[in-house]
Amino acid sequence: MKTKLMIMALSAGLVFAGTAKVSMQKAALVSSKGTVDLVVESEREVHGIQFDLKYNPAELSFNDAESLLDDFTFEYSVKEDGAVRGLMFSMKGEKMNTSDISSLISFDFSPVNNFRGVSNVNFDNVILAGENGTNIVTTTASVAVDTNDLLPVKTALNASYPNPFNPSTAINYDLSAEGMVNITVYDALGRTVAELVNGVQNGGSHQITWNAADMASGAYFVRMNAGSYTNTQKLMLVK
Repeated sequence: MKTKLMIMALSAGLVFAGTAKVSMQKAALVSSKGTVDLVVESEREVHGIQFDLKYNPAELSFNDAESLLDDFTFEYSVKEDGAVRGLMFSMKGEKMNTSDISSLISFDFSPVNNFRGVSNVNFDNVILAGENGTNIVTTTASVAVDTNDLLPVKTALNASYPNPFNPSTAINYDLSAEGMVNITVYDALGRTVAELVNGVQNGGSHQITWNAADMASGAYFVRMNAGSYTNTQKLMLVK
């Protein structure tokens, strides 16, 4: 399971100026569905939104985006590495910012290569459309996200890919904290054929590749030991 970055993004209406402010204010790292949520809270009715979501691709990886509203059309495209453009509107002329709607769109991100540090994510070129397409003035702000202290919620040996494989497979695992880790591959008779990891590793999401080019086809088993955690996964080498 990938470790993903969760950021809450809010668009708050400023009553005195009639301006909607788009910003982000909350961050956490989890080992489940991680999202950047876009929320619109404006004194004026909002019927459509267009925006660019910008991030550092050397630190964060964009995986997907999806609408959280059933009756609205949502489209997005990756403009370039580090920039995603989104567009959302109602074919029926319904407004987005109602009292029972908390989020409009979720964006799925994950850290790149166990990135730990500060990374900026922001909405840019935001256009909010009011009734009859009138423009709602917006301001935007970015957030500095410090991921150093944000770790997976649990230690786990995740699915290897590909499996079946030939000749290499990537073994993925999460560590909730720094500690001693051993990952060993055994054949069907229980004999050790490869010791992939044996040492102290930092908390976070990890990946190790096993190249079995010199091994015979058949079933193998990868076992992970980390503290009190132990799990075994079956691998199929097909040549």
